[in-house]
Amino acid sequence: MNIPKFSIDNYQLTLTIFVFLAFMGLASFLNMPQREDPALDVPNNIVIAVYPGASPEDIESQVVDPIEDAINELDDIKEVQTNIRDGVAVTEVEFNFGVDSDEKYDELQRQLNQVRAELPQDLYSLEARQITTNTVNILQIALVSQEAPYSMLKAEAERVKDLIEDVSGVKKVELEAYPEQQVRIALNPVKMTEMNISLDNIEQSIQSNNANIPGGAIKVSNKLFNLKTSGAYDELDQIANTVVGVYEGKVVYLKNVASVYFDYEDERWLARYRGEKAVFVSVQQKDGYNIFDVSDPIKAGIADLDFPEQIRAEYVFDQSEGVHERVSGFLNNLLQGIVLVGVIIFMLLGWRSASLVMMAIPLSILMGLWVVDQSGFALQQMSIAGLVVALGLLVDNSIAIIENIERFLKEGYSRKEAAIKGTQQLLAPMASATLTTILAFVPIVMMPETTGAFIKALPVTVIATLAASLIVAITLTPFVASKLLREKSTNSGPTFAFRTLNRFIEGPYRNTLNWVSNNPKLTVSLAVLSLVGALSLFPLVGVSFFPKAEKPQFRVTISLPKGSNLEATDEVVHYVEEVLAARPEVKHYTANIGHGNPRIYYNIMPKSYSNTFGEVFVVLKEYDIESFYQTLDELRGEFSTYTNARIDVREFVQGPPSEAPVAIKIFGDDLDQLQSYAQKVENIVSTTPGAINVENPIRNKAVDLQFKINRDKAMMLGVPVFAIDKTIRSFVNGTTIGTFRDKQAEDYDIVLRYTAGDEFQLSDFDELSVQSLSGRFVPLNQVATIQFRETPSLITHLDNDRTATILADLEQGYNLDEVIAGIQTGMNELEWNDGYFYTFKGDLESRNESFGGMGTASVMALLLIMGVLIVQFRSFTQPLIIFSALPLAIIGSILALLFTGISFSFTAFIGLTSLIGIAINNSIVLVDYANTLMEEGATVTEAAKKAAEVRFTPILATTLTTILGLLPLTLSGGSLWAPMGWTIIGGLLTSTTFVLVLVPVLYQLFTRESRALSMETA
Repeated sequence: MNIPKFSIDNYQLTLTIFVFLAFMGLASFLNMPQREDPALDVPNNIVIAVYPGASPEDIESQVVDPIEDAINELDDIKEVQTNIRDGVAVTEVEFNFGVDSDEKYDELQRQLNQVRAELPQDLYSLEARQITTNTVNILQIALVSQEAPYSMLKAEAERVKDLIEDVSGVKKVELEAYPEQQVRIALNPVKMTEMNISLDNIEQSIQSNNANIPGGAIKVSNKLFNLKTSGAYDELDQIANTVVGVYEGKVVYLKNVASVYFDYEDERWLARYRGEKAVFVSVQQKDGYNIFDVSDPIKAGIADLDFPEQIRAEYVFDQSEGVHERVSGFLNNLLQGIVLVGVIIFMLLGWRSASLVMMAIPLSILMGLWVVDQSGFALQQMSIAGLVVALGLLVDNSIAIIENIERFLKEGYSRKEAAIKGTQQLLAPMASATLTTILAFVPIVMMPETTGAFIKALPVTVIATLAASLIVAITLTPFVASKLLREKSTNSGPTFAFRTLNRFIEGPYRNTLNWVSNNPKLTVSLAVLSLVGALSLFPLVGVSFFPKAEKPQFRVTISLPKGSNLEATDEVVHYVEEVLAARPEVKHYTANIGHGNPRIYYNIMPKSYSNTFGEVFVVLKEYDIESFYQTLDELRGEFSTYTNARIDVREFVQGPPSEAPVAIKIFGDDLDQLQSYAQKVENIVSTTPGAINVENPIRNKAVDLQFKINRDKAMMLGVPVFAIDKTIRSFVNGTTIGTFRDKQAEDYDIVLRYTAGDEFQLSDFDELSVQSLSGRFVPLNQVATIQFRETPSLITHLDNDRTATILADLEQGYNLDEVIAGIQTGMNELEWNDGYFYTFKGDLESRNESFGGMGTASVMALLLIMGVLIVQFRSFTQPLIIFSALPLAIIGSILALLFTGISFSFTAFIGLTSLIGIAINNSIVLVDYANTLMEEGATVTEAAKKAAEVRFTPILATTLTTILGLLPLTLSGGSLWAPMGWTIIGGLLTSTTFVLVLVPVLYQLFTRESRALSMETA
């Protein structure tokens, strides 16, 4: 079918179809979900086990080992990693990418439910969570007050939660960073011993009296009545008046041996906003919703709430601000690119032709966005970057076709004939060129692992937009050209720039073609030498992975030695707050003591409960790269002088989740040996230039109190070891024995705990007694003694093996390979015992996986494109001529990165893969036209030279539009998009130059004069 003739003759149908497609695209654009970062449905889960008071060794043997054994029974596991510290263990389970994440989460839950019976009965909590970008909070709200008690703050937070949960699109609302109230039963050990009341007596009495057992129903006459029994406690006095035993013939009530009152649980997570006490309300959004449709109603509702005078609401984090800034920035880049593309087209083609070309831009973008929306992608940085990448490419087809139509008009054809003939002549090469570009992006869509999911929206957007641009170019463009362009008989160009370009083609460029045709070997040799020279410079460029996030936000993490309590951590956090408060560039800061800040960034999970950990989330008033890093350097210098804790300043980083840019895992069984090796490796990393925030979690051991039980004596006195352990735990941490529900239907844990609580002295243990099997009470100090013992501060597992981990960040200006090379030099000097070895993880492992995927994607793209070209040109040599543009593009890419001082990152690799399709388009158009000229009777030399001259203008125009379309994103896209932009821009500059000079030479060298005859015969 003659497509351009069909579209011209059936113009009403053509216009109707494009109006419909444009409307659908506009509707998609207006209704697409907007978010800051891509949605990563990664099949990763974490299991958090909280066991207050237990040492890392106890948790390892009693909790972690059974859990890991249960997890290992699951299929498709890629890696299991566990961090065990005092009172808590966090196990991260990473499944092979591509499996159903929800199904694996359900399987994990089932395994945990099965193993729960094997775990300690007094395990505080065991929960599993999915790790996806959908669990990132879009809002973190702080209810702030210095005077209000936590009970009032929580009550107001509940009001806010109820309001937010009514908003459409809200997935989950969590209240965090406050101590829960509980019913405290403060036991007096002396009175209990005097009255022969044991812990078991009290626990059993309370549990039996707190049961709510339905009485059933009875039938009286023709009616049925439900029987109501005494029910559970609903007043504290009822608990206090519970009979717990008999002493000397008298009933002993709980109030005789204990006090009953409301109290707060031990503080495990404290929070402050700008130094004032705070409770957090964190909001998660459902997938598929526009963030503004969720956040705006929430903020409006909170603004209408009347809080008590001493309480106010502050926004710690508002993702919609980042989305607005990022989406607006990318859209501005897109608009700037459109303007620059329009300028160059108007300069070369004049307003009539340029208007036809520019018409393709909004239509192609809207049609592409409709496909992107239907594919389930949101409007975020990757999809908009895809539009920017496609911007310069989508006008290529229209430029080439309009230029060809203009050429036929100059030869005397009518507008309709010129439109049909000009489009028909380029239909095959345009389709082939577009297909090759699309095929270059298809393998990126199929990239495995998290990195592939992170980048996927970009190639999908490019593919959809380019396909739309081809449809526009071969249908709508010739129709409008047949109506709008003027019939011409003059050979002069429509604009001054076009005429100037023609003079250049007929003068210097024609002379250059004659020279290279006469010196083909020298020309090819110069091209090869240029490639070799550029490749030799690549080590100077350096290789990295993903760059910094470049946001006006950062974290300050505080780590204290093992054994420090929450008060000591709070003291250090206070110091950090005072330093931040004195800096005018800081907008606000939020402190977390004993826990990490709620999850507000897609690749960072908050650290779970730890008395020795604190984190301050800092937001600056604005982001300027120089002042930002100056601030970070000054803070690092000031915090480095603090001697009682480790204080690190950490930036947010782009890309899939990673433990740290530099992560070294040391494997071995003996904890002492691991600590020794970890110390040596830490010293190596700390002295390596470019490594900062070096962290060795097991640097220091802790000193614990250990009750050494005399088992022989305990057995002789009839005292069960379990009873001793239970008595000690109740004394120190307390034991939850039930739930109290008040008359307002609020639930509170009932906790048994001795009066001393957390203010006890070692001498308080002398007051404890343990009931023997005979009922007699034996003083605790007769069957157990206290001694001090060194214990590990942290135990880590990787795939069930014990490990030590050394982590480090990269200093600004250093790339990953530089730092790793320096570390490797020091590691080679260490002597490793049998059974002990190390491996690099972190960004190095992620990069190798991702670049390996990109390498596979590039090879696939090359093979697919080669197959298409062989079919089109029915030749093996001509596709190789066309492919000569690829190595020539690498020259410019390397030089561009070297001159701009940018390392070769993952996005630069994306740019290089994109060049596979982009760079060869010009070669395809040139070679195809040369073949056409040979079919018309021209010699090989004549065809090569004339094809180069005729295609010079559209090749130059398409190159300029691609470069100018990318330029705004490249200049303002920061360290994430600048590598990709400069890789494509530099590659296009050299590939276009060499294509216009070298491809004609190669065509002459490798094309036979008999080819035209063979094509005619075929």
